[in-house]
Amino acid sequence: MTQPLDAFPDHWRTTVTITGPVRRDADGYLTPGSEPRTVDGCLIAPAAATTPGLTDPATSQAPADTATLYAPPDTPIHHLDTVTIPPGHALAGSWQVEATPAVWPMGVVATLYRR
Repeated sequence: MTQPLDAFPDHWRTTVTITGPVRRDADGYLTPGSEPRTVDGCLIAPAAATTPGLTDPATSQAPADTATLYAPPDTPIHHLDTVTIPPGHALAGSWQVEATPAVWPMGVVATLYRR
């Protein structure tokens, strides 16, 4: 079955790696999140780049970047997961899922955040 994201050119789509967040166990030790999952056929779009507290010297050099991940239907992604976009992509690097992803008929949409 053809998915809606398949309508976009191949060079617009990319494969991302998703890992669950690191959490603390009952004893307070950091424990790794879920095993890395590879998701093919994703679209990544820039959202905004802002500088919080522009006049505050402590934060004026710490930009906050946001992007939007459009993933195929049934992609297992959750709030605070880490999404790694491969080198070569304009938005390459590690991003964190900022809020609960939205599920809709065309797939899954997640707002990504990088600081």
